[in-house]
Amino acid sequence: MSKVCPHDKLRTELYKDLLDLTEKAQDLGVQELVWFGISFFTQMALDCAPSVKAGRHLVKEAAKTVRKDVS
Repeated sequence: MSKVCPHDKLRTELYKDLLDLTEKAQDLGVQELVWFGISFFTQMALDCAPSVKAGRHLVKEAAKTVRKDVS
């Protein structure tokens, strides 16, 4: 039996909450909703990082994890 990390449960709850918010805001349209979410979390990364450079690095690295494989 594998042990579940407490952060795994939090991540699952956050994911579900984000999906719920997305559904509630669907009248904004996909493009505006995505723009808003990216802007919000990018600003949060910059505000919470020890430096702007570190915040930008965090955002850049996160973006790499969601790119589609084009091969």
